Amino acid sequence: MKKNLFRLFSFAVLAIIIISCGGESNPLIKEAKDGIKAQNYDAALVSLEQALVQDSANADAYYYKGVVYSEMAQNNPNISGRKDSYSKMRENLLTAKSMYETQGIQSVESVETQILIDRKWSEEHNLGVKYATGDSTLAPTDNPLDTAEDHLENAVVINPDSLLSFEVLAEVYRLNSNTEKGIQIYEDLITMKDEPEAYDYDRLGALYLSLEQYNKAKEILIDGVDLFPDSVSLVQKLADSYMKLGENQESIEVIESLIERDPNNPQYHLVLGTQVYIMASEITDDISSKYDEIFNLEREQRNLSGNAKKANQDKVSSLRASIEDQSQRADQLIDRAVQELQKVIEVKPDNSNAYNTLGIIYQNKAAALFDKRNATADNDEAAKIDNQAKENLREAMKNYEKATEIEPDNQSYWRSLFQVYTSLGMNEKAEAAMEKAGM
Repeated sequence: MKKNLFRLFSFAVLAIIIISCGGESNPLIKEAKDGIKAQNYDAALVSLEQALVQDSANADAYYYKGVVYSEMAQNNPNISGRKDSYSKMRENLLTAKSMYETQGIQSVESVETQILIDRKWSEEHNLGVKYATGDSTLAPTDNPLDTAEDHLENAVVINPDSLLSFEVLAEVYRLNSNTEKGIQIYEDLITMKDEPEAYDYDRLGALYLSLEQYNKAKEILIDGVDLFPDSVSLVQKLADSYMKLGENQESIEVIESLIERDPNNPQYHLVLGTQVYIMASEITDDISSKYDEIFNLEREQRNLSGNAKKANQDKVSSLRASIEDQSQRADQLIDRAVQELQKVIEVKPDNSNAYNTLGIIYQNKAAALFDKRNATADNDEAAKIDNQAKENLREAMKNYEKATEIEPDNQSYWRSLFQVYTSLGMNEKAEAAMEKAGM
């Protein structure tokens, strides 16, 4: 029994010796280790390459090559210049790890292969986070976000499977206005993740919007909304992308879906009212150009006769019929816009933006009526239209005045009010508004 215990004890001691002294039997490995201690990395690499010439399956040689490159990266003061060393470190350590497993070798080196990769990743990742968050324990630097980028870029070289480092790096790129790199990282994250998150689509869509790449934003946001239909932020950004692309009806439908979820959200009603009015203004702009055309045709008609005069009259009639149809559609949209903006004011009476937008709507309604008046030959009818236009100007004035009460330092509001006062012949008020507008 004692003999068997002695044999077991002997095997245990032998295993400890093997684990603690891996590679010591090879003089080239010993030379390399001495070179590492002396920071003579070129000499260490020469010894390790020689060891691999002797035995291409020497796992220790690959392990210590990884150590050499790790030390080279660590001692490189140029943070962004460490990537090549880290890449070679990872490559050699993973080769060593694979060989240790294949050959069934258990040693300090075999255990350290993954530990060294993890440790170096952790160091670079944590430094990146600290610089990004302004950690006071770090030495000051002129551009901490640039330094954070460098460390995190090193981290993803060391461990390209770390979703955490990619996520932090993407956010640092965004904060540092490095938008195109941020887009690439978020594109990669969506591909890398088994289940991408709403946040990934949201950030990516926002970055595309910031670069005015509205079609790409729309595509990624549609994908995001399909996966996360309850994400209000994604839906809002999708509506924004539609608006930027001039796809007004699609934008309105998306905004209406937001209002269904939160009927009393003033921001949604403000956006919807504004967007509906944009659609109306496109129609009224076209109507205005048609009134100009009618004015020119009727002026030309005085010098026409026969078939030419008949063709001119037919063209004028056609334009007036088209204006009538368009006016009905524009009036419907304008009424809807006014309703939405009044809803904003009901919920949030101090929303100056809503009052200002209402002022714009009524001022533009007045402008459209003035165009109509100018294209009306009947003097009585023209006078009636003129009165309607002035009524709308007075309504615009009330809303602009309310906007300036809420936000008295907004010069844009005062400029609009100056225009209305001038149109209504209110000269003293126009002069005061002009001064407040900084004109």
